Amino acid sequence: MTRAQDAIDRELLALLSTNARMSTSEIARRLQLARSTVNERILRLEKSGVIVGYRAMLTPDSDAMQTRAYLQLDVVQSKCRGIVHALGGYPEIQECMTVSGTHTLMCFVTAPCAEDIDALVDELAGLDGVRQTQVTIVLCTKFDRHARQDMCAAKHLTLAS
Repeated sequence: MTRAQDAIDRELLALLSTNARMSTSEIARRLQLARSTVNERILRLEKSGVIVGYRAMLTPDSDAMQTRAYLQLDVVQSKCRGIVHALGGYPEIQECMTVSGTHTLMCFVTAPCAEDIDALVDELAGLDGVRQTQVTIVLCTKFDRHARQDMCAAKHLTLAS
């Protein structure tokens, strides 16, 4: 997997990861770019293999083909805010939390394969202020109370409306 080239590419990828159906006009408005520039960047990212396709978001049970991991980062406290901002630009990072203990941040990461997570960890280890990283690959989810609650809440909203 080829990495994005600059901050604008990362923001673009984050927007598309959140909503792949977002119009280029809306993306251009959010990135404060011309629509033609957004189209050119998307095309370049597709041609270079950074974007390999678009998909529908499925229930968590259907996402079994993704490699999932928890990534812990020990960071210099004064650089934490900037690091969190930078992490938001990585589409593989689904969630970022501050935690107690030996690490400062914990991120939930998904990627097509372990090699992609390895490349992400190598890149994050190079960020200014990151002292140490530790990765735990998820082998199997035995149950997920949050997914059930989210699904139940969605059913509740559907029934209520």
